[in-house]
Amino acid sequence: MLIQLDIMVRTLCLLIGFGWFTQQGARLGDVTLAANHILLQFVAFSAFFLDGIAYASEALVGAAAGARRVNVFNTLVRKTTILAAIVALALSASVYSFGQTLIHVLTDLDTIRLATTQALPFAAAYILVSFMAFQLDGIYIGVTRTRDMRNAALASLGIYIGAGWLLTDNWENTGLWLAFICFILARACTLGALYPRLVKSIER
Repeated sequence: MLIQLDIMVRTLCLLIGFGWFTQQGARLGDVTLAANHILLQFVAFSAFFLDGIAYASEALVGAAAGARRVNVFNTLVRKTTILAAIVALALSASVYSFGQTLIHVLTDLDTIRLATTQALPFAAAYILVSFMAFQLDGIYIGVTRTRDMRNAALASLGIYIGAGWLLTDNWENTGLWLAFICFILARACTLGALYPRLVKSIER
């Protein structure tokens, strides 16, 4: 029951984060809102692949942790993370290289095309770094350290919104995307900081 509650809180933080991103984009005007909506489709598409690897990691490392096989656990973490990094790099490069073509398919409005193209590198950067948070979420769920995952999500949300207010006021949509990237990096960094404690819990 507590595990499910922790996951629900984590998911709620993510929904609030994405909702706040959309709301702030709307404050910057209809063109920015539409441009960000298109780019979020690229982010969501990439998430299907990275989530799939995270789900596989969750099952594999969970089994190793349950058997107290630390060496196997570490090997699985390393190999699945390398795979996730390669996939994230491929997805990011594809979005950056072919994104403009897809943008022209998705909208015929020049103003939206221009705004979307300008923010495209930030969406590609988000996809590139996002694999770390996906992987760590899967690992923490696999070893049922969901309380740490929940706390990391809450802290990251606070960092994200605080950074968002400052960056958006100064750099508008560029600042909003930078804050959004900070959100995913904050999730990875907070979970990474707690990772040694996770490994020690398996060794006991």
